[in-house]
Amino acid sequence: MEQYIGMLLSFFLLSLAIRNVWPKRMSLKALIALYLLLLLAGMPVTLLSCIPYGLFGILAAACLYGLVVCRDTAPQNVCMSMIGFVLTVITDNLLSILQDILLLSNSFAVSLIRIVLFYYITLLCGRMLKKLLLSGKGILRLPQTWYLIDATLLLLITIFLFDDLIPGQNGSVGRMIYNNVLHISGYLLVMLFLFLAMRGSYLEQIRTQAKQKSLQDLQEYTHNLETMYNSLRSFKHDYVNILLSLSGYIENGEINELKNYFESKIFPTKNLIDQGDYKLNQLSHICVLEIKSLLCAKMIYAHESGIDVTIDIPDRVEHFPMDTVDLARILGIFLDNAIEAALETEQPQIGLNIIQNETGVSIIISNCFLDNGVALYQSKQKGFSTKIGHQGIGLSNARKIINSYDNVLYETTIQNSSFIQHMELAAGKELPQC
Repeated sequence: MEQYIGMLLSFFLLSLAIRNVWPKRMSLKALIALYLLLLLAGMPVTLLSCIPYGLFGILAAACLYGLVVCRDTAPQNVCMSMIGFVLTVITDNLLSILQDILLLSNSFAVSLIRIVLFYYITLLCGRMLKKLLLSGKGILRLPQTWYLIDATLLLLITIFLFDDLIPGQNGSVGRMIYNNVLHISGYLLVMLFLFLAMRGSYLEQIRTQAKQKSLQDLQEYTHNLETMYNSLRSFKHDYVNILLSLSGYIENGEINELKNYFESKIFPTKNLIDQGDYKLNQLSHICVLEIKSLLCAKMIYAHESGIDVTIDIPDRVEHFPMDTVDLARILGIFLDNAIEAALETEQPQIGLNIIQNETGVSIIISNCFLDNGVALYQSKQKGFSTKIGHQGIGLSNARKIINSYDNVLYETTIQNSSFIQHMELAAGKELPQC
């Protein structure tokens, strides 16, 4: 009976230590769930006397619990759980030594004092460790760094527990199977954390590239604004000279000469002014700078390529219910494809329509295209591309990003020789599905 009570108390202290070093505040419900999980995983230690393997099973259970609960801090959860194990062993041994020095018996009062001291010692150590390790500075702010730390710690523990033993050499067949399963599970967990570290590194690289592209578009946007501003200053300067030239004809009463001068010199400047404006005044309604810069850069490029650009953004768009990096990648792919398709036609045209409404934001991109007999369903297939030497990776990546959001609807249609891409971004959700 005392053995079972000791087991319950040991796992309670272990759960308490993990709770005190946990990256975020752990609720009572979560603490109870952790305690029951550790208790279940630790049954072989008491019932089957599988101490080395049972200890690893307890550790593996805590690691899996950290991955499932509070996923935004999953790598830190795993690392701090393993630290909680070490802290539990060290603190419990220190308290045992102190009890032996003071020659105290294992009475209820002494046990209660030990629990209280254990709690406050682990709580103090936990606060110090969290302040030291979870500051979010340097390489510790990257999830892949934490996954590598987790993999290293797990590998060391696995080697310590298993590699000095010969599983299954003695004992029953059931014991041999149990030992081998735990042995393999240890290395699988290590590989899992290594995979998560590589995945985190890849996603971080993708985000960095997207931010660099956004910065490049922003710089191009700023350059175009400066060019337009300088053109406006030049026109204002020339405007005075234009008025002076007109006044000369008017003072002399040379109406026919004035008419010819106006038609040949003054009126053509209207087209120049329209071209300089690039029809970009509608983009001022976009309040998200990175999206505005991307759209401006693409529309200016389309106009300079000889495409008739139409932009319709009637209302201010304060926010897009989607990660702006993902949205920028999608819009960049769609607009690049629309520009390339439009340039293949005799009268290239592109339309951009963005509408803010109560349910979210509607984005419509249309372009004329050369009808080469390709069915609409073919353009939705993975790897499809009408361009020689291309593999359709851009559209595939765009659809993959869209499918990761449960608040984004996307459809493509063909109407009157125009290819139309329509995205509906519902408000209230902007995080991709896990």
